[in-house]
Amino acid sequence: MNLVAKSACSVSLCGIGSLSVLRKAHDQTICKGNACLAITILIGLLSIGLLSTAATAQDAILESRPLSLPGPTSSPQLSSDEFLNQAPSQDNEPSWLEIRKDIPEEIPSDSLRTIDGAEMGISPMEMLVTKRTRYDLYRQRESTFGYMPGDGDQFGWLDFDNTPYLGEHDKSGLAASVGLHLLSGPNVVPLPPRLWDFAMGYQKRDSLGQILSYDVAANVGIYSDFEDSARDGVRVLGHAVGMLHANESLDCVFGVDYLDRDDYRLLPVIGYAWHSPENPAWRIEAVFPRPRLEYSAEDFRTFYLAGSLGGGTWDIEMPNDINEVMTYRDFRLLFGIETHMPKHPRSSVELGWVFGRKLEFRNGLAPSEFSDAFLIQWITRN
Repeated sequence: MNLVAKSACSVSLCGIGSLSVLRKAHDQTICKGNACLAITILIGLLSIGLLSTAATAQDAILESRPLSLPGPTSSPQLSSDEFLNQAPSQDNEPSWLEIRKDIPEEIPSDSLRTIDGAEMGISPMEMLVTKRTRYDLYRQRESTFGYMPGDGDQFGWLDFDNTPYLGEHDKSGLAASVGLHLLSGPNVVPLPPRLWDFAMGYQKRDSLGQILSYDVAANVGIYSDFEDSARDGVRVLGHAVGMLHANESLDCVFGVDYLDRDDYRLLPVIGYAWHSPENPAWRIEAVFPRPRLEYSAEDFRTFYLAGSLGGGTWDIEMPNDINEVMTYRDFRLLFGIETHMPKHPRSSVELGWVFGRKLEFRNGLAPSEFSDAFLIQWITRN
């Protein structure tokens, strides 16, 4: 019996004893009259109240007493499931005894949403950037914003251009492009301030088994300043390139690239691409006329050196309404930093050295050569 219960019993005994003493005193005529009777009744009521309070406190303590662990000689201990099954079925049972039946053991992945904008339930492999290992495409869609300064006797360009080719993951279909070139200088030749490119064509790329792939395209475009007839600015472009996959590290590339320019009508496509599975950070594409050497320092960033042929052929109108066809040519050595994030186009910032710059005309104007220049451009590829 705990301390409260003992106290209650003591109070009860005291009350009973007080009643006995009062009754004995009354019988012995120690207390006489109504005053003694009133005192007797008051003490009796006080004793009864103390008894009631003690009983109530004892019941409350017993109801809130924690469960005691069974001793060595007690019955076997119940498991948690057996204890929950034997819990009293009362309307207002404690909340900690409630068993939630609506909580599934596993949350289905299709019910997950996003956290901080990142989609949940995606396989870790899907979040990695898929790096191209085999050389199985020759040209792809590119959008370019480039600037090559020039003024006075120099020849400057500001380009807004894209290419009429398919995206990296497309196999076949139609493609179109629009380009704008804003010219600055040179003073030695009165060139128009702007040139336009419009082209449309069809491209197809595929693989023939595991050994051979191909990439073919044919485009028809109009390249002119559109100040007069653009008939001489119509050009037909295309390429047919095959790739022989010798092994998992080496691809042999061969084919032709038809440019339909006054300086270069046709260029051979020849070379190889090397990529080592043991050292995937490095990649060599020694393919003429578009070589490239790249190093992937991080999963989403690549540094590269590349070479390309710049320029083109346009139908223009000279002063005194003289129609002319101009061809500009340069060679470019480019250093670029490419960023490729999942589900986003590849973007690159390129700094280039431009050399071998030459301007030629079809109808008798003397050609002009220009000193080397630098180039900065931003390119997206997808």
